[in-house]
Amino acid sequence: MGIAVLVICFISIFLIIGTFKIPATGKKEVLLNSVLIFSSLLVFVTEVVSAFHQLNFTAILAIWSGIAVINLTCLYFAKHKLLVFWEDMKCTIYKVIKNLNTVDRILLSIVSILLLLIFAQGVLYPPNNWDSMTYHMARITSWISHGSVEHYPTHIFRQLYQPPFAEYVIMHVGILNGSDFFSNSVQFFFLLFSILSVILILDNFGLGRQYKIIAIVAIVTIPEVILQASSTQNDIVVSFFIITGFYFSVKALKNGNFADFVFWGLALGLGTLTKGTAYLYFFPVIIWFGIATVVRFLKSRNYRYLVYPLVTVLIFIAINGGHYQRNYKLTGNLLGIDKKESKSYSNQKMNTVLFFSNVIKNAGLHLGFMYVNDVAFFSNKIIYKLHAMAGLNINDPLVNYRNTTFSTENPATNEDCAPNMVHFIFILVSFGILLMQVIKRRNLLSLHLLIVIVLQVMLFCLYLKWQPWHSRLHSCFFLMAIPLLCYACNLSSRFKKALYIVFPILISYAFLVVLHNSNRPYESSLFVCRYQKYFIGRPSAFKEYSEIHQIIEKGNNTNIGLIVGEDDWEYPLFNNCFNRTINPIYINVNNMSRNLPQSSYLLDCIVSTDINSPFIDFKGKRFYNQSSKNKIIYLYTQSPLPIKI
Repeated sequence: MGIAVLVICFISIFLIIGTFKIPATGKKEVLLNSVLIFSSLLVFVTEVVSAFHQLNFTAILAIWSGIAVINLTCLYFAKHKLLVFWEDMKCTIYKVIKNLNTVDRILLSIVSILLLLIFAQGVLYPPNNWDSMTYHMARITSWISHGSVEHYPTHIFRQLYQPPFAEYVIMHVGILNGSDFFSNSVQFFFLLFSILSVILILDNFGLGRQYKIIAIVAIVTIPEVILQASSTQNDIVVSFFIITGFYFSVKALKNGNFADFVFWGLALGLGTLTKGTAYLYFFPVIIWFGIATVVRFLKSRNYRYLVYPLVTVLIFIAINGGHYQRNYKLTGNLLGIDKKESKSYSNQKMNTVLFFSNVIKNAGLHLGFMYVNDVAFFSNKIIYKLHAMAGLNINDPLVNYRNTTFSTENPATNEDCAPNMVHFIFILVSFGILLMQVIKRRNLLSLHLLIVIVLQVMLFCLYLKWQPWHSRLHSCFFLMAIPLLCYACNLSSRFKKALYIVFPILISYAFLVVLHNSNRPYESSLFVCRYQKYFIGRPSAFKEYSEIHQIIEKGNNTNIGLIVGEDDWEYPLFNNCFNRTINPIYINVNNMSRNLPQSSYLLDCIVSTDINSPFIDFKGKRFYNQSSKNKIIYLYTQSPLPIKI
């Protein structure tokens, strides 16, 4: 399997850093450095291969194989140092396992089972959440067909301007594996790396093994994180880079080592290349870093505190340069967002009262339990009453996305809107404990992290309109708050005991979330065909998509004309893009991407979710409707005769 080459490359990078001590750090940080270097290398490979329009299996396999050979050759010539590092690592792991007490072993065993179930769930199910069908996975189909990540004409503009890193990783995995079987696993592994980043922050807090195990259990039982970890969304991926960026920004200021500034730049660049919300999340970290850098320079007069941050900035620009260039070329904006799109996401008015309204509405997303509607119903009622008392329109379109009606009733059991009520309550309590004691105890790092999270929440609520799926965007807040939760346990034995008492509930609830969610339930995983699993969350669309997919496959159609809405499903039509040539061609595009070069106008057929008419005329050819009785999606071919499956 070609995907093994990626694994070999990653492991060899880890071994090289550990063997040659580049830089000289602990083993956990060596692994963290390896993730950042591997991720940056993946971006570089993508951009280079894309520039030559060679984004295909042969080129990708050849490049990663070449990197693997170089790495393994380096390790071979340093085999004595490698053996020392390997033995030292085995001893370290053995000591950690040996020192675990019975409770720790039980908790870690349960967490391991939970993680295995999440991983298996991601493999058993294909990508099937709404955003993946419209743009996360759909854009990959076009990239592969064009052999490039250059922008192209499309009805779904998000396929172009949205930061692409997570999809880059999925694309490499899919191309080398020849399928989307491991597409969901990308977020799963970034969840593991996020746990690693949190543990390193706890090391800096001076907290021991017991608190690290508390952190692991707390992270792996967050409902939204559980559901994200078996999906092709990107909130866990961006959370990893934000947590890691915070860690290296603090370390760079503390030690002043050049390597830390480099890794801070890598985390910053990769985070912003993953998701637009990273700009909001990173902003407080950057401000704090900038102020502290100036203070350090004025105190020490050491010019490295001016030069090294420039390296961080240059790395950030280098990582995002390709995506920025494509966006600017198309829209005149580095982020690629036009005024209409920006207006739909950002608050159109804001004052103190509206700010607190937005805070309450965002918090309300977590005031409920999946499978238990009564709690959410009660919190929904209270929030409506609070707004009525304040004389506010809770559904004001100037602060609600696309005129969405506010509601926390009937909490969703999927990765878009899952509430994290127990974690939310414990995190709030931990913040209270910290505010009462942390200043007195003068732990500057915990105070630093607390201020950063508070500022992140404030910026989030000040800038973004309320959306019912903000719960998944909050994943970063929850993951970043876990170190503070653990530190609060260290400050208050009562709080720690309360958390231990709740652990069985958290763990039981976590297993329920894994086994019985709406998009990837285990009860259906073995009894439903893989193609049907794309439509678990939208069963009404399965029959029509399946029939059209089979006709396209049977006719060996390659160039598929598309006329779709900006939020319609595409990917299920082209899920086999990793193992056969298929080229989606968007026609009758009416946004600013319409003037971009089109790969071809020679169409084998046309698929539309917008038009249900007897025929469509395109470039002098007539395409006849083969599915006029459908209600969701329609197929047009040049043959006027009905096509049988």
